[in-house]
Amino acid sequence: MTAISHQDDGRAGPPLAGQGQPDSTTRSERRDWLSSAVVQGLLAFGLYLAVWVPTAVHSLAHHPGRALLDQKSMDPNFYTWCLRWWPYAIGHGLNPLFTHEIGAPAGHTLAWVTTVPPLALLATPLTFAAGPVVSFSVLTAIAPPLAAWAAFVLCRRLTGKFWPGLLGGAVFGFSAYEMNHSEAGQLNLIYCLLLPLMAYLVVLWRDESIGARTFVILMGITMGVQFYLFLETFADMTAILALSLLVGFALAGRDGRPQMLRLTRLTALAYVLAIVLAAPYLRYALATKPPKLVAVTGMDLVSLVVPRPGRTLGIAWLAHEAIGPVETSQACYVGIPLIVVAILLAVTSRSSRTVRFLSVMLVLIMVAAIGPEVYLDGRPVARLPWARLFSLPIVRNAYPSRLMLFAFLILAVTAALWLAGPAQHIRWVDWARWPLAILVIAAIALDVPPMKISPATSVPAFISSGQYRQQLTPGEIVVVVSNVGNAGMLWQAQSGFYMRLSGGFINAGINHLSDLPPPVQDLKHATPARVARFEAYVKTNKIGAILLDVKHEPRWVAIFQQLGLVGHRTGGVLVYRTLGCQSCHALDWAQLGKHAPATT
Repeated sequence: MTAISHQDDGRAGPPLAGQGQPDSTTRSERRDWLSSAVVQGLLAFGLYLAVWVPTAVHSLAHHPGRALLDQKSMDPNFYTWCLRWWPYAIGHGLNPLFTHEIGAPAGHTLAWVTTVPPLALLATPLTFAAGPVVSFSVLTAIAPPLAAWAAFVLCRRLTGKFWPGLLGGAVFGFSAYEMNHSEAGQLNLIYCLLLPLMAYLVVLWRDESIGARTFVILMGITMGVQFYLFLETFADMTAILALSLLVGFALAGRDGRPQMLRLTRLTALAYVLAIVLAAPYLRYALATKPPKLVAVTGMDLVSLVVPRPGRTLGIAWLAHEAIGPVETSQACYVGIPLIVVAILLAVTSRSSRTVRFLSVMLVLIMVAAIGPEVYLDGRPVARLPWARLFSLPIVRNAYPSRLMLFAFLILAVTAALWLAGPAQHIRWVDWARWPLAILVIAAIALDVPPMKISPATSVPAFISSGQYRQQLTPGEIVVVVSNVGNAGMLWQAQSGFYMRLSGGFINAGINHLSDLPPPVQDLKHATPARVARFEAYVKTNKIGAILLDVKHEPRWVAIFQQLGLVGHRTGGVLVYRTLGCQSCHALDWAQLGKHAPATT
């Protein structure tokens, strides 16, 4: 983030308007207008939108009010819920960091949950006017172009040229990281535009375009917003920023070190402001225990050069290699052309301190993204000497592979500098600039996944037409059973929190991959003991109804009728009134049609 903060070499300044002898005043004015940073920024954003929306997310754009994105996953409907939760909680005077609306009746703490309050509050007018699904669809559709635009602003400032800036923006905004998390509907991860904007502030301060006070205020506010947007990215940013200041100080030379020390002091002041802004959250979060995640979350080295499954051009051996890495590592794909660009820039511009800084930071970040163990094609091959660092209290809950977000920002700047670089004495280097830039874009386009769009909305008429108001009482506790991921949280958000939900998926560290309460989920493999536990659960937790999504019902749901519950169908939902499970009865192994296992 401080990649270019300590010196100017290797940087072409913004073009001077009106250079040379124009043929006419009108042509000169037109050229001045087109070279404006604002105009070029708007043009770049328009180009990114024009390419992205009609191709990748056209279904979301055409039908924004339908819940369409990856309805097998939990995340899209969770974030839809979050977009409705924050305005609801604030409007009703509730603590937004604790909710009784899910996990009812006990509720859930949201202190260590990513509920994207900046996005929820920003989208509140749209949410109230058109609903949370529309807000989610719009936010998902524009996130990659916004990230690309933010990186374009940084790269154009550094190079002074439109096309190199456009390339750098595409490298960051349409990176595998952004594509992977856009496909999953993870708003906390795809809204990463603040990082290049922070780097942009550093460059503005270095160029004396803004003063120290303005820098501290803008940087502190931006950091504070990033904190609320996603705490893990904020923590990663803190570590990367500290490292970049150290590396920048080491490479700045005697003349540049005083400037680096000033930048360090100003950045520290910005952090103080950010922590003050984050104080309400921190005070509550530090009083609760974060969940512990257990998973392989480092970068598989194969992922750097092998695109995701299904994007391997039908090449058999490449398709085989793509299967090995875990899904989280798919967000780390860089591609051979971009790696070649980074290497060539490092070699041909090694006299530039800027390029040396970028190269060192890129290597360090990629090594850190590997995590505690080196994985190669899905297999651990070596444990790294610093593996114990990843067992420290905050670090163990982070995904090392997500550090690649910062690597993509460096790669974006690298690509822009490569394309905008001054003429070299080596002729083939100049000749190779545009061909390699085109190959970089081709490699990025190759890896863009087909968005997992459902053919029809997963919201039944029971919710969309308001039939739930005739079937349920306000605040009644229900269980929603559906093969749609987090259907209950989606329905609740759509209904304006008319009902309380027992269950709901927050994250894998809390819910263990199910949005159903354990006593209900256990009925999938029912035993007499589990049936008895379900009956006790219904009575103890005062479950008023079980709502079964008829179009997306799991195979095991016939157990409800066996238990003695009677349902009636309305609006695509089978409503089982539990009445305290008065009609429930015990089931033995013969009734369940199973043989008793050795243990239960």
